[in-house]
Amino acid sequence: MAAVALMQANLETPRILELDGVRGLAILAVLLANGLGVPLLWAGVDLFFVLSGFLITGILIRQREAGHTGLGHFYRRRALRILPPYLLLLCITTVAFGTGWLQHWYWFAFFATNIGAALHQLSYPNLLPLWSLAVEEQFYLVWPLVVLHVRRQALFAVAVALLLTAPLLRALATPWFDTFFPIYYLTPFRMDLLASGALLAALHHWQRPRIAALGFRPQFAFVAVAAILVSLTVLDPGFRTSANSVRGNVLIFACTNLLATALVTIALVGQGFICRLLRLPALRYLGKISYSMYLIHQTAILLAAQLFPGRLPKFALAVVFTILYGTLCWYAFERRLLARRS
Repeated sequence: MAAVALMQANLETPRILELDGVRGLAILAVLLANGLGVPLLWAGVDLFFVLSGFLITGILIRQREAGHTGLGHFYRRRALRILPPYLLLLCITTVAFGTGWLQHWYWFAFFATNIGAALHQLSYPNLLPLWSLAVEEQFYLVWPLVVLHVRRQALFAVAVALLLTAPLLRALATPWFDTFFPIYYLTPFRMDLLASGALLAALHHWQRPRIAALGFRPQFAFVAVAAILVSLTVLDPGFRTSANSVRGNVLIFACTNLLATALVTIALVGQGFICRLLRLPALRYLGKISYSMYLIHQTAILLAAQLFPGRLPKFALAVVFTILYGTLCWYAFERRLLARRS
């Protein structure tokens, strides 16, 4: 029993403080995007995707090397992490806004909220954040089989194939849709983000010296891509996701993927001014409680709007409520559930 406990404990992702800072930046970006409408900061969700692909793939690789090729342990861990805050949000929604969301209960029961969002069938906007969880869970129906059962070289090949296939699918499918929402919400068009994180996890696990040798180059790439993306968005009115053009749907999402992957790589390299920012205690704390913050933030924004007409007071109240809620959930049950997963 002691050997099993040790082996399972070794499946946990080694603690990298900067990754908590990455989560903190991601949740701040999401708050600013949805609370104040700051352009391009919706890419905070993309950052969560890349980070999820990195962390989950790392766990699966260590599970594989420990001799565990079954999926039961993996999905039990996922359920303990995902479901309690998820179900709590549905309960809060029922109390605050009524039971109307049950009209489309199946989107929530089967982690298909992204499909409901693409079809405009989510009548409760406070539940919209659940779309990203749906993308992740749909991806993780198949990806663990790849990581646990294919050879190392094939794992790299599959990750690269997914990374290249998603932009191609976005290009081919854009003319089919009147709006960009299906491209934004549906898993086949967003799987390159999770694949980027997965590829980075494989490189970090098996070729760590190469990542360490990158030095400051990821920071230069991050700054350069950010500058290009912001410049194109400002100078070209058609270079927006809302334009639903092939060029926009391919290049904008590719740029946000590059930004997110570069930021996670910077955290792994552990050098430079960006890493010093990521190690700030306040930012790392927000990262630690970011899951419940992400789930509740739209609810907080809607409730704050009923109390304050002003944009900034409403946003400030929503941020305070979101942080307090995340803190309460973390100390009440999240950290205990995380400790039990092994």
